[in-house]
Amino acid sequence: MASSTKDALASALKQMMSVKPIEKITVKDLVELCGVNRQTFYYHFDDVYDLLEWVFEQDANRVLPKEVVYEHWREDVMIFFEYLYDNSAFAMNVYNSSNRLYMLRYLKTRLQSCITSFAVIVSEGRNVDRQDFDFVVEFYANGIIGLISQWMDRGMQLPKVVTRERFLRVLDNSIENMLERFQLN
Repeated sequence: MASSTKDALASALKQMMSVKPIEKITVKDLVELCGVNRQTFYYHFDDVYDLLEWVFEQDANRVLPKEVVYEHWREDVMIFFEYLYDNSAFAMNVYNSSNRLYMLRYLKTRLQSCITSFAVIVSEGRNVDRQDFDFVVEFYANGIIGLISQWMDRGMQLPKVVTRERFLRVLDNSIENMLERFQLN
């Protein structure tokens, strides 16, 4: 029952976020929409922002990859953009709230995990110092998060010069090449 109550509150939050900013959504709004009482809400969550974090993590854990598979890395990377685009009202509401940094940190952590899994594969047979390896992963995670931030700052519209094909072309073999530059002799 607890899981279905949490899911109902999550659904109510998403529904409310499609019509008003997170800062304007109250616990009262959510419990009325769900047909539960305030005590039930506070049994599961501290406040609306706690629920927001839970919703974001549940969605992300369900949809976003935890690692990148070498054979289809392009699709794995693009899932991040597709998730945000498919949930644009929710994502833009979070992005334009005080929880922006939480969302970006969470996405960066997920991206770092994905990039690390990919970098481990492409660094096989290369003698790369762990600090250099971590630097390369951090570099790419920050680059992608920067692009996501720019994209969201522009209302999920990319400049004409930034296309999916160009983005993927920049990434193609770049991690391999960067790790090769850091290879120890």
